[in-house]
Amino acid sequence: MRKMTGILLCTALLCTGCSSANSSKKNSAKLTAYAGYYKAIEDNTKWSVSSKYYTLSAEMSVLPDGTYRYYIVADEAQIAMYDIVIMAVQDHIEYEQSTVMMPTMGIFDTADYSMIPYQVDKENGFVEGMVISGECSQPDVVLNILVEWHDSTNENTYREFFAVELTPEGFTAAAEAQTGAAE
Repeated sequence: MRKMTGILLCTALLCTGCSSANSSKKNSAKLTAYAGYYKAIEDNTKWSVSSKYYTLSAEMSVLPDGTYRYYIVADEAQIAMYDIVIMAVQDHIEYEQSTVMMPTMGIFDTADYSMIPYQVDKENGFVEGMVISGECSQPDVVLNILVEWHDSTNENTYREFFAVELTPEGFTAAAEAQTGAAE
């Protein structure tokens, strides 16, 4: 009986260790992906303010403690977009200098998100729109945004980069998108 209990205990510990190792590898891969998307935003030189493939909007509200929360919304897809990733970097904070995680969707999530015109099936990852949010202490923030997706064959990857300045009154093109660097 003691041998059986010992074997069961060793098996349980071994399974837990393997599960923990797999989880650690997954988290490491996700952090690597996060860093890669962040670097892509840092290295980008061509910025847009809108897309012909979906609607991008943003808004900001004042929180009770005097800080601000911003929301970035991608919705109203005009084409089929699969495995969407959205990330925003605020105020040109460099990856190495960042002390907080920037808002993302599609990197750390356990599900994949897709938008297909006029189709919504949340249980299977087909959403009407996607929202990311972040907080800042100032009433105006510059957001550099990356939206990435695949086509239905998963052979082509598309990326769009946006630069917007957001205040509680609304958003406009950020300086880098106004200087002729826009796509």
